[in-house]
Amino acid sequence: METILIQALKFMGASAASGITWDMIKGAGGRILDAFKKHFVNGKYFKDESQAEEFLKDISSKESLNKRHPLEDIWSVYDNCTGSEASESFKAEFTDWMKRHGDDLGHLEDSSGCGDGISIQKQVNKGNAQVTNIGNQYNYKGF
Repeated sequence: METILIQALKFMGASAASGITWDMIKGAGGRILDAFKKHFVNGKYFKDESQAEEFLKDISSKESLNKRHPLEDIWSVYDNCTGSEASESFKAEFTDWMKRHGDDLGHLEDSSGCGDGISIQKQVNKGNAQVTNIGNQYNYKGF
């Protein structure tokens, strides 16, 4: 399934990975989500951060219906989320935002695969406890 966001990024020529999901944006792409909310909520396009987050969640999880003009799907989702039609200034700013963050979004799929690793920085033995290092164990699921 190609989501609205993926179709729009491809339409705009961004190198987007085909598997961008809402969970990736929310998790590994937290800084992208925060930047989006800060820019567009402060720009008065959404009434609050939760509405902006709902918009991003919808475009990154719903299937694109308009393959030839995927931006129309985005404006439709905006209308559904906010109850008002997307203004020309929002359309221009959002299009610019997608161009600026297209590569970052495209790399989310690569960075999300590292979530199963364990990173132990410093271990201190207090009292009679024993510290056992497992060293370089990636995707260790022994817990």
